[in-house]
Amino acid sequence: MIQKTFVTDLEKCKALWDAFIHPKHISDLWEFRLCFQRHFNCRPCFLVLEDRKGVAAVLPLSYIDDLEMFVFFPGETWKAKTWLERTPVYLREGEFLPELYLSCPDRTFLRYMDISEDNLSPDLHVDETGYSLYPANLGFDITLYRKRFPNKKYKNIIKTIKSLTDTACSFHLNRLQDFDFIVKTSLQRFGRDSYLYDYRFRESFRDTMHFLHRKGWLRMVSLEINGRIMAVDLGALYRGTYTVFLGGADLELPGIAKAINMYHIDFAFKKRLSKVDFLCGDFHWKKLWHLDPEPLYQFLTPALRPEHEAERESASATTISSVEVSYMHSI
Repeated sequence: MIQKTFVTDLEKCKALWDAFIHPKHISDLWEFRLCFQRHFNCRPCFLVLEDRKGVAAVLPLSYIDDLEMFVFFPGETWKAKTWLERTPVYLREGEFLPELYLSCPDRTFLRYMDISEDNLSPDLHVDETGYSLYPANLGFDITLYRKRFPNKKYKNIIKTIKSLTDTACSFHLNRLQDFDFIVKTSLQRFGRDSYLYDYRFRESFRDTMHFLHRKGWLRMVSLEINGRIMAVDLGALYRGTYTVFLGGADLELPGIAKAINMYHIDFAFKKRLSKVDFLCGDFHWKKLWHLDPEPLYQFLTPALRPEHEAERESASATTISSVEVSYMHSI
């Protein structure tokens, strides 16, 4: 018989995380998530399933008071949706997954789940598509990546990059003060629709930047032209995966994002990294640059499904001119 319990003490949740969550992505680290927990201050509520053999499953949840909803820990929500991707779940055996879904509280919304085909079920639906690039799968040969493009298209990208970078261009690494440029350009472009308009997100990312820097994992790239900052990306390098979390670019110089995007990709091939993760966010450039699409999934308990369907219908009937998601560049 399976016993279900909820753990709400933060230190006990940390003990569960340390014991059962095996980090694969940098955002799987407890210290990374704690940067968001400090500012959002949501109540942790880890769901634990146990049987005679011990702990069978752990689902790290947080409770959002104003939404009356359970989401993945640490509950960093923007417009009622969490932001961090691929939150890990512990399963001693795969057969416990259906039981874990059934054990969720009535109002549970889980996003950006990285689920293998073997574990897909009717309760799961595609949430958004993540975009990555795997240099290892291309033998670390960037010419094979370039062959994904029509020849004329690739030449146009390189021509644009050269026209922007041939004059007094320089790249700089880990200038922490340039975080303010990301904030400024995001607010200029999106206003109140920017994640960073919410001080909790802004300061969570600032804390994350300092944490990554202390650990030696930060890769924050600033692009200057004629001594003026034109683009900044905040990323991290961890266990062979290069993740670009967010960035900002000067809107007065169209195409500058091409230069910094190509800089990331060149770096990944030169350093023989296994993966570059540009996260979710249906920016058109990710498809045009022939990145590898990876569907991530969502789970809603029955109590939330009518609300979610109504929201989807409303969104599909509205034309949205610009939406900020995880990565703030356009092509």
